[in-house]
Amino acid sequence: MKIDIQNRLIEIEQSIEELIQRKLRLALSKMDAYISSITFIISDAIGQNGNVEKHCSLTLSLYRMPNIVIEETHADLYFVIDRVIQKAARTLSRKLS
Repeated sequence: MKIDIQNRLIEIEQSIEELIQRKLRLALSKMDAYISSITFIISDAIGQNGNVEKHCSLTLSLYRMPNIVIEETHADLYFVIDRVIQKAARTLSRKLS
């Protein structure tokens, strides 16, 4: 399972990328035989109230199945990372059952 993390934020620590890789491997390890690659993109987005929020896009490229794309936007970076990974794990689990 190849993981590609693309950081489009102005300021982000290296430890965030390590955290994302660890959480992805933990959440998707039971289903990694179905996943060819993962693309995780973090960027800034302007929210409805004009504030800068964090946007995460997660694409699971699967063997012999359509890709799964999950997107989430929230003010808290850690919340949006957890949320998008949880949604991806649930979506893939449903698709496989």
